[in-house]
Amino acid sequence: MQAKPETQTTGRFVDWFPYLPWLTLGVMLLSLIAAAFLERTLISTNVTVDPDAPTELQPIQLKKEPFGALRIDVAASLPSNQWVTYEIQVKDKDGKILASGIKQAWAESGTWAEEGESGTWAEDDLLGGLDVRTNQAEPVTIALDVLEYSDTAGRELDTAVPFQITVKNGVVDDRYLWAGVFGTFAIAFITLFSVSSTGKMVMNKSNRDSDVTGRGTMGGSDRLLRVVVKVKSDEHSPRGLNVRLTMNDENGEQIYTKTYPVDVSLSKNEGRVTGGNSTLTKFFILEARGSYGFHVEVTPDLSIDRTRILIRENARTLYPVEVTTIKTADVH
Repeated sequence: MQAKPETQTTGRFVDWFPYLPWLTLGVMLLSLIAAAFLERTLISTNVTVDPDAPTELQPIQLKKEPFGALRIDVAASLPSNQWVTYEIQVKDKDGKILASGIKQAWAESGTWAEEGESGTWAEDDLLGGLDVRTNQAEPVTIALDVLEYSDTAGRELDTAVPFQITVKNGVVDDRYLWAGVFGTFAIAFITLFSVSSTGKMVMNKSNRDSDVTGRGTMGGSDRLLRVVVKVKSDEHSPRGLNVRLTMNDENGEQIYTKTYPVDVSLSKNEGRVTGGNSTLTKFFILEARGSYGFHVEVTPDLSIDRTRILIRENARTLYPVEVTTIKTADVH
């Protein structure tokens, strides 16, 4: 049975699915970039608010945006060991509250001593905020009200509290986008690496020598075979090896043989070579389905510790690759 090997580069078996997460990742990154340009600062000012005497800012015209929302960031300015509870309100032109939020802000500091050592500490939580999205264009007013103001001893204070207020429109909450970016990035890498293990394993043979032989049932005009030869060598490994791959049909007749040069990845410890690893990956189509034998021989063989051959059927690729199609005389 005479074989007719033909080798050509083809994208017929490319798996496009692993590229979808990368496309999604690109869309997310573009969204993050676009969000930065959509954001506009409407107000950035300092105000002081007396307890139980709300302060209102000048009305602003809120427009309906295709993306983003109105974000109000409020930061209280407190001396150490004081607490303030304040409320942020967004009102329409008739004074009706559209949205509100309450924040308990505080600033504390002190000293510590332990095992003969001492120092100071300071902590605070001063920033509050509110996001509002409107369904229509309308003027709105932002009000700030101090509900409670005291020190850490529980004494109520009646002095005015300073605040820094920043109002932006078209703000996108990018926390979820960043979570999506990192999650999609991980999925994208997993899908890329998973392509090499696509298909059914039809041969997995190894030998503690420079050659290995195996036989299995495989083939078919639409079934791509991924043939991988892995070679492990010792500390005397050269930088390059020759891998001879031979195929036989069910009658034992040789239908393919070729020697491939492969580079060796050397492992080193403190500058000394401790071993080497090399891999050869080739793609084949055996048009006639049947029993096929594979034989691998690695030269030079003095440094070879193990040779392994793995074959997957119905394999997929990430990009166009060279595929050798082997036809026999009785395949038309």
